[in-house]
Amino acid sequence: MKFNYFNNKRRRIGLQSITRFLSSGLTSLPPKMSLSVGSKLLLNPFGKRNYDFELVSPDEVHNIETSLGLAHVAVFGEGEQLILISHGWADNSSGFEAMIAHFIEQGFKVAAIDHIAHGKSSGKQSHLLNFIETITATVQYFEQRNDHIHAIVAHSMGAVATLNLPIHLLEDKKLVLIATPVKFFELMFEKVDAAGISPKLLIHVLEGISAQFGKHWKTLCLTQHTEKLTDKLYFIHDEQDRFACYKSVSAFLNNQKPSLFTTQGLGHRKLLGDTKVIEHITKVITS
Repeated sequence: MKFNYFNNKRRRIGLQSITRFLSSGLTSLPPKMSLSVGSKLLLNPFGKRNYDFELVSPDEVHNIETSLGLAHVAVFGEGEQLILISHGWADNSSGFEAMIAHFIEQGFKVAAIDHIAHGKSSGKQSHLLNFIETITATVQYFEQRNDHIHAIVAHSMGAVATLNLPIHLLEDKKLVLIATPVKFFELMFEKVDAAGISPKLLIHVLEGISAQFGKHWKTLCLTQHTEKLTDKLYFIHDEQDRFACYKSVSAFLNNQKPSLFTTQGLGHRKLLGDTKVIEHITKVITS
């Protein structure tokens, strides 16, 4: 069965009950087997792996080592200040092409990550802890090369991962988080339930990943990271986002320092190529 977190359709009640029963039964299998089957079902992004940039071409390509494989990082431009870009679940760096082209015109260098199991990176499975690991490793990689990372621009799950970075890696950088699913795990459980998959299986997979990485998944909830909400952090969100509730991010930022730039009718992903959004981000990172 192919499971897609971006599918809003609910299964029919009868089929939903059968699926929930079967998926719940997976947790009674030997731990390694049930974790393997559950991971293949819930941690495969099924995103587009092959793509080409049409407006820009990478000047360099780097492969960053992570615990799940090599992450492909394309570098554009030759500016002294580097902007790091991170996509979300089931996406790849090509979604930022218009933004990358604009940043290059403004004199920046841009490093765009394809996360594990996405785009041109290796692997077939990924998860939030690996997104965090990959962004952390990429930041450290470029800083060791004496490339100054001026800003991180991240979308969706990439935004959640960015706010989970160690605070010392964020202190001297501007952060622009686009379409951030503040209630990330609540959304996961909602989508799993709508697909008729037992929440027991999702919990089993999350607990297994936590054990492998030595960090419990509940500590990744953004409510655990409010100390990072500084005036160098900027949120962009569309009121009609069907996948990341606008009310959730608005409530999360209530009485906090970060500003919230609101759009209308762009949904979850179209804001990446929107001219006004790109101009706003440019203004933020150059101010």
